[in-house]
Amino acid sequence: MKAFRKKTQTLSLGLPFAMALTAMATFALNGCGSDDSSSANNETGYVVKYSSEASSDIPETSSESKVSENSSSSTTSDTPKSSASKILLSSSAKQETQSSEELLNEPTQKVSGTCYAKTPIIEKGGVATWEFARSSGDIFDGIMAPYVWTFADIDKTLQGNGLNSVNLKYEDAGTYYAKLSVDGNEITCDPLQVQGIPINISSCKPNAETIKAGETITWTVEAESEASITGYAWTSTFGEVSGNSTTGSMTATSDMHKQKVTATVAVSNSDKTTQTYLCEGATVLDPETVDLVLGLGSINDQATYGEEVIPTLPDSVFIAAQTPMTVQIPTGAPSNCTIGCKPKISSDYMNLQVTWEGEELTSFAYFSPAGCAPGKKYSVTTSLTAICVVNK
Repeated sequence: MKAFRKKTQTLSLGLPFAMALTAMATFALNGCGSDDSSSANNETGYVVKYSSEASSDIPETSSESKVSENSSSSTTSDTPKSSASKILLSSSAKQETQSSEELLNEPTQKVSGTCYAKTPIIEKGGVATWEFARSSGDIFDGIMAPYVWTFADIDKTLQGNGLNSVNLKYEDAGTYYAKLSVDGNEITCDPLQVQGIPINISSCKPNAETIKAGETITWTVEAESEASITGYAWTSTFGEVSGNSTTGSMTATSDMHKQKVTATVAVSNSDKTTQTYLCEGATVLDPETVDLVLGLGSINDQATYGEEVIPTLPDSVFIAAQTPMTVQIPTGAPSNCTIGCKPKISSDYMNLQVTWEGEELTSFAYFSPAGCAPGKKYSVTTSLTAICVVNK
């Protein structure tokens, strides 16, 4: 009987195919383009070791290239030119990225997107990770695309094919910028703030909780630092805020009616630290916009406003809790009229607070606001949902 021997074959990977395979593995570990990773806060990197066993005609090399599992780090150096039949991973500390010495591929302008610092605010001496988020082009286009990162503030350029994330260490405080040329498309990245000596902002409050349209909202910030404070910059999504010191001001307008208007202050110091703070808001009321015409009667009329009757009344007759409103005295009210208020839930009576024209009333069961007459308007805020009635 003849003995049969199983014949085996060895597949040798050519250099171009092996390099593409390696690039795809690297790109997958990096989290290509806009593809997000749930482990984005993991700072562990990996050393990729290349073996030239697959091709005997290519000399072996001990060069290593560091890539990141999730774009937290993507340092590359001395990219090997051997084929890669094996990829071995071992943990490595996060470190700065070095430019690849490989020849950049020709740009096709298929890949574009945005770039930014993964953590937009860091302490000086820290390492920032700059990332690219792909919005056009497919994954393979991103792998093969040439990337050139330019950091003019620190006179540094990093480049490489598929280099969609880089790490840089910042020793000095300040605001830093970056530009990226990806696949021939020029992109300006969102800036990075490197903090120096810290600034502590304890508060930023408006001059009043409720402001009428036409009046001025003035915020005051309280900030301190071991380094001298050098500037204050005020902004708001509601309009322009004037001021370059501890106070910022804005004129309230009628189109802000019933909106809580806020401002943001950015405080800077001599160590190039900038700390931003969202100030407390002020609710704007337009005196000409009536939210509620008060009822006419007697708050002590049990048939109309008794403890069991009030909860059954429609929402439209109530002043909503913690909601500044403009109320109006109804036609038919006497001059020098008086008003009485009750909470919607009778058991809340002792907890009800009524603020009338910016002043908290000591008694809301029976009071005479200044100028009370038909058509008169007032700004009112109640701590609990309540009803107010003008006495006949």
